Amino acid sequence: MDFDGFLFDLNGVFYEDENIISGANETIDWLKKNSIPYKFISNNSTLSRKLFVEKLKKIGLKINISDVITSNYAGVLTIKKMGLKNCKLIMTEEAKLDYKKFQLQNKKIDAIVIGDIGEKWSFSLMNELMNDVISGAEIIALHKGKYYQSQGKLKIDCGAFVAGLEYSTSKKAISIGKPKKSFFDLAAFDLGTNKICLVGDDLHNDIEGGQKMGYKTILVKTGKYRQNIFDKSKIKPDFCIPSIKELIKLFKF
Repeated sequence: MDFDGFLFDLNGVFYEDENIISGANETIDWLKKNSIPYKFISNNSTLSRKLFVEKLKKIGLKINISDVITSNYAGVLTIKKMGLKNCKLIMTEEAKLDYKKFQLQNKKIDAIVIGDIGEKWSFSLMNELMNDVISGAEIIALHKGKYYQSQGKLKIDCGAFVAGLEYSTSKKAISIGKPKKSFFDLAAFDLGTNKICLVGDDLHNDIEGGQKMGYKTILVKTGKYRQNIFDKSKIKPDFCIPSIKELIKLFKF
């Protein structure tokens, strides 16, 4: 084994919708029993980190807040580091709980912070944001995901709307979550090692992102995995397994 710890995606790997994926808790038990360092990394931006972990605990996943790094959490750290204070938050009310110190106080907008708002996207909202950016606001995207899985179907993600704003304003967004190097660096620092194996269901955000960092990668055939997309892609993981349940069989410690 030429790595010291794991980074795991959550949605589509350990759970989907309101259900734990078979083998999820057994994998966590195995990691703890063998004292293998691990962290969970997620582009979830619909909930504050606290509420996200509470949701996962409620459905039965053995997880602690100290184990989890989300794009929402990383977004707060980034905004603080940039010295931004007056932000227009394009996210759910539950996600805004992490951003209490950065909500709009006056008309001058330092940045628009974009997370997941599902079907609330509209022409009028995009037009409003375009004008904010033209007037000087930064675009901060908590992630630029292409699509996600819900109720067994793929749905368009916020990355498409971020790309639209970039095109219409000729301004590049500051992206926070996977597959950004800064996000992986934050996770690696928290994990305590750069010798990492990353496990996920997303070819671009997880597998390609991990490979660019020099990580070993494992793709699970659950969540947003689609065989036809995998077959056409040039991105190939080090290992491909049916589900997280099979991870233990790959390694002996």
